[in-house]
Amino acid sequence: MTMVITTPVASALSSAGTSNNPLILWDALDGGSGTWSTDTGTEVASAAYAGTGTTYDAWTATPNGSNQAALMLDFGSAQDVEFAAITAHNLADVGATVRIDSSPDGSIWTIRSDTDTPSDNQAIGFYFTSASARYWRVWITNATDDVSIAVAVFGSPITMEQRIYQGYAPPITETSVDLQSNVSEGGNLVGSSVVRSGSSASVNFTHLDPATLRGSAWKAFQRHFNEGGGFFWAWRPTKYDDLFYAWRMGKTIMPANSGPKDYMSLGMEMRLYDNP
Repeated sequence: MTMVITTPVASALSSAGTSNNPLILWDALDGGSGTWSTDTGTEVASAAYAGTGTTYDAWTATPNGSNQAALMLDFGSAQDVEFAAITAHNLADVGATVRIDSSPDGSIWTIRSDTDTPSDNQAIGFYFTSASARYWRVWITNATDDVSIAVAVFGSPITMEQRIYQGYAPPITETSVDLQSNVSEGGNLVGSSVVRSGSSASVNFTHLDPATLRGSAWKAFQRHFNEGGGFFWAWRPTKYDDLFYAWRMGKTIMPANSGPKDYMSLGMEMRLYDNP
């Protein structure tokens, strides 16, 4: 996992005291309905796969002669974006470097994020100064072979009001591990078969402002979560690179009045795509 945060954004988060408040990014701008295309390179598998929210099917492209490839999203009109994230990719395997660009016309591009050369194929999040543009792309260079990205999301994150101080178990390694151990009649371990299937996590928030939870942004995300939609989750974005693509595992989000005053609380049980 990697969080790529530009210096101006890191400074702004520090000033606001929210550097390590949990972040949630989901497809609030409806990139799934935008037009996805292979801007650079030769498309092997449809760019539209990147907008489905599923990790099974992936956009795949053969880089051009300069080892470049780009996945582009046309929103149809200018949209404000300050965070982009990808997951279920192979960029580390092909030695690629990646960043986020924007364009008003799909021709002249402006660099928006810092670059990253991932060391694994886990989720990558790019946090940068907000900009408005119709066209956005994931720009990939130095790729030695075909590149693939299954999920790409552009938008603005929800920043939770409360930090997580205790009771959260970060998946430092995969936590959903099915094990079948072979034991001899003498009680000796002969061997084990392991099937890794990602990770899981649960979190509880308290003392949340009811105005926030009744606002349009949170209600839209809560509906998305409850219906099983995918989203990116970072519990301490500037301290740890624990960014995961997640979806509902257990109960729906059901905010409850918990006091003091009229504060509310809620819980989230998540399945995490964790495939290094």
